[in-house]
Amino acid sequence: MEHIIFSLNSVMPVFIVMGIGLYLGKRKILTDDFVEQATTLVFYTALPAKLFMDVSHSNFNESLDIGFTAYLLICTCVSFIGAWILCVLLIKDRTAVSAIVHSAFRGNFVYLGIPVCQSILGRESVPSTIMVVTFVLPFYNVLATIVLSYYDPMGRKVSWKKMLKDILTNPMILAILAALPFSLMDISLPSAAEKALSYLGQLSTPMALILIGAGTKAAAFAGRGAWIVLAAVYKVVVNPLLFVAPMVWLGFNSEQIVTAFVMFAVPSAMNAYILTKKMGGDGELGAAIITVSMMLSAITLPAGILIIKYMGII
Repeated sequence: MEHIIFSLNSVMPVFIVMGIGLYLGKRKILTDDFVEQATTLVFYTALPAKLFMDVSHSNFNESLDIGFTAYLLICTCVSFIGAWILCVLLIKDRTAVSAIVHSAFRGNFVYLGIPVCQSILGRESVPSTIMVVTFVLPFYNVLATIVLSYYDPMGRKVSWKKMLKDILTNPMILAILAALPFSLMDISLPSAAEKALSYLGQLSTPMALILIGAGTKAAAFAGRGAWIVLAAVYKVVVNPLLFVAPMVWLGFNSEQIVTAFVMFAVPSAMNAYILTKKMGGDGELGAAIITVSMMLSAITLPAGILIIKYMGII
C-alpha cells in the first residue's frame, strides 16, 4: 500500500502542474510565442544544467556495470525500432510518425523514475540509476535525433552529416559528456558555479511541465486518439512487460530489475515534447501522448510494483 500511495503521489503533482499550464494556455496567459521561447530556454539551459548536476554528483566508478548497461541499451534500441516499424505499418501521416515514435520509447526517468526507485528500494542513492542517466539518456537523444531528422517537416532530404552534427551538438548530450570528468575524478565546481547551475536545473521540471500543459491542444486528439493511445500503451505497458520479465532469468539483482522496470514503465518524457517541438516535429501530438501515458502510468506503475513485490524480487 505504501508503494501504491507513493506512486500516486509521484504522478499527481505532475498532473496538477500540467493542468495549470493547460489552464494558462487556454486563457492565453501563456501565448504560443511564449511557449516557443520558453521551450528554447529549457532546451538550451535548464535541462542541460540539471543533467550536468545529476551526473557530476554521481559516483560513476562504483556504479559502472557493463552487462546491465548493455541490456538497457539493447532493449531501448529494440523498443525504438519496434515503435518505428509499428508506425510505418499503421500510420500514413509522416508528420505524426516522429512524434509518436519519440514518445513511445522515451521515458520520464529523471523527474519521476529516480524518486520512484529511491522509494521502492528505501534509500537515497541507487547506483543502477546512474547508469540510466549516464548512458541511456544520451542514447535517447541519439535515437530521437535520428527519427526527428528523418521526418524533417520541411521535406528536406536526409543528411547523415547533419544528423551526426545534431547528435553531437545536442545540449543534453554535451552536458552529460561535460559532467563525466567531474564524476570520474571527483572534481567539484566553484561554489558560485554550482549554485548557478543548481538554480537553472531547478527551473527545468516545473517549466517543462507547464509548457507541456500549455502545449496540449484539443485539436491534437482530433482524429488521432487511436495513435495517442497506441503510443501511450506501448510506452507504459508493452515496454515493461517485454523487457523486465527476462531479467529475472538472466540473473540481474533486485536493484537492477526495479530500476529497469521503472525506466520502462514511467510515462513518456517531458523532453519528448521539448525536443520534438524544438526540431520542428508535431509537439502538440507529443504533448497529448505524454498526458495519456501519465494517466495510464497512475495505474500501471503501482500494479507493476505490486507484481514485483509478489514475486519476491523486493
